[in-house]
Amino acid sequence: MIVAMSSTNKNDVRTIRIAAVQMGSQEGAIAANLEHATVLVEQAARAGAQLVLLPELMPSGYLWDKRIWQAAEPEDGLTVKWLRQTSARLGIWLGTSFLETDGEDFLNTFVLTTPEGQEAGRVRKQFPSLGEAFFFKGEPSSHVIRTALGKIGVGICFDAHTVQIARLMSEQSIDLMLIPHSYSLPAAPTKDVSEKDIERMKNNLREMAPYYSRLLGIPAASVNKCGPACAPKPEGYLFPGLATIVDSDGTIQARMEGQEGMITAEVTLDPARKIRGKPRAYGRYVYPGPAGRNLFVVVERVGQLWYAFSRDRRACAQAARMRMIS
Repeated sequence: MIVAMSSTNKNDVRTIRIAAVQMGSQEGAIAANLEHATVLVEQAARAGAQLVLLPELMPSGYLWDKRIWQAAEPEDGLTVKWLRQTSARLGIWLGTSFLETDGEDFLNTFVLTTPEGQEAGRVRKQFPSLGEAFFFKGEPSSHVIRTALGKIGVGICFDAHTVQIARLMSEQSIDLMLIPHSYSLPAAPTKDVSEKDIERMKNNLREMAPYYSRLLGIPAASVNKCGPACAPKPEGYLFPGLATIVDSDGTIQARMEGQEGMITAEVTLDPARKIRGKPRAYGRYVYPGPAGRNLFVVVERVGQLWYAFSRDRRACAQAARMRMIS
């Protein structure tokens, strides 16, 4: 079922230029990754971008390993300071996710900053996928940041692929959807993954931004890392990129393949285009797939239990707190 949303005033219609910055990250090298991102963000700002989206866990790199805990930051650590300073210097909205330490926990936290250099809001990933569940905790929230641009929905990687988050975005009647990914897959077929499987996964990634645009009648932007995946992923895995920006009428405005760089496009926020679509459920997903993927929840449940009882996790979180104090 689709419910149309009525427009109240033509003055509510606005355009904004969005950029998606596609890049790789060095494992644990926060300062170097931020420095590298700065060059691409500046390029986007020179191209007129008013809002710039970076990939999931851009500052720390993405890996299923205890080493990622060494790259955890406090709520106002190096990455958040960089976001605020860069936003203010370039006069843009800027967002990425980083590994945040909070008490004895690690969380995947997206922060959006304003052109004035203030924090507009933050969203934490709710559904750590597969091996992620061993290394950071999920946290439910509204997944919406209220801004002068409107209500911005944030689906961090797998979150955006779930029916639960799609329904939440519809209920919240968001105005813009941002989807930062760290989505890796095999570079070539293996004994376990066929060429058809790889193309299906790529298509799922390509279609995330168009899906939310069609579902809700809003602009959407998706961005991913590019380049080789970090260990302990099997050799031959990579981040395929596939950043996409879609307008509120469902038109794909910009897309790129696996290279590093940025895309930018102008999109329209128009209340008259908004709809409140009802996502179709394929199990917990918003798209069909092989039956075997339903077993992924078993891996995630094991990961959640391991994380909950991990002494190493608590020790690393305590060490991170001590680094903050010193």
